[in-house]
Amino acid sequence: MEFEAVLFLVVLVIWLIWSGLRAFFRWATGTAQREQEEEQRQQEEQRRLDEERERQEAAERQSRAEAKKQFDQAVMDGQFPPDEVLSVLNNNDWDISESVKEALEDLLWVTYVPQGTTYGEAVRLIRQRWRAEERARRRAARAGKAGDDLDRPLTEIDACTLLGVAQGCTPEELATAYRRKMLMWHPDRLENMANELKDFATRRTARINEAYQILKPMAAHRVHGE
Repeated sequence: MEFEAVLFLVVLVIWLIWSGLRAFFRWATGTAQREQEEEQRQQEEQRRLDEERERQEAAERQSRAEAKKQFDQAVMDGQFPPDEVLSVLNNNDWDISESVKEALEDLLWVTYVPQGTTYGEAVRLIRQRWRAEERARRRAARAGKAGDDLDRPLTEIDACTLLGVAQGCTPEELATAYRRKMLMWHPDRLENMANELKDFATRRTARINEAYQILKPMAAHRVHGE
């Protein structure tokens, strides 16, 4: 036991001497001071980062609140909010109010907007509407070929081009092409589109009907050999 106690004391003394020498060396070489200064610098840097993050979060909250006001005002006025407002609210999870929900339904041509819809979901509905209108505009532009001049009578070639059938088509081919075109352009399918697109669809279906009435007797005559 005495040997173990002596050994413990020796080890303790050696450790104390080593710790003292190490502390003296750190003091003499300025290592301790530099470490303290580095720790303070890191704390200051972390404090600066925390303050900057808080400022950014506050600015983002203010930006979202302002965008929310602009969104509500635009929708209540019957207008689509500008894209920069939609971008700010793109992922926002605040619920829109009942009055804004009803105004949005009217703005989207009575598209159903569920109770509890968030601003982010409302943004997606608006952008979905924009994409649908853009597709309809492109489709209308592609269709702007033969037969678009409503003041000019349709020829047989114009009618075939408009319906997408060949001259000499059968009544069945003509009827199939007619149904396909009517399904594509019937105004009821575009009830959620802008007024100018609905007007175009109405004019387009009238022109399709005119083309069908021109080609229908021709196709029937060919079948009966008349």
